[in-house]
Amino acid sequence: MMDDKITKTPVRRDIMEKPLPEILDEIDTSIGTAKNAALEARKAADDARLSGEKAAAQVMKKIRKLFLKMSENITEELKEDEPKTEFNVD
Repeated sequence: MMDDKITKTPVRRDIMEKPLPEILDEIDTSIGTAKNAALEARKAADDARLSGEKAAAQVMKKIRKLFLKMSENITEELKEDEPKTEFNVD
């Protein structure tokens, strides 16, 4: 074992004590875990994107309905305020 120069405590070098196949198995397991985590993260990102798109579509639908209702109300108000013209047919 070597001494750590700052704390003067012995430093263990597990890599020198473990057999190479065991180290390689640990690396392989870590890679597999990282790949699975990346796949799950991509799926979560896709799910979040789809949820956001769905929510945005619902909001746009409500805005369209509101705009249509407002335009109908404005049209009715304008019709009520129009001066009525009378035609005399002699």
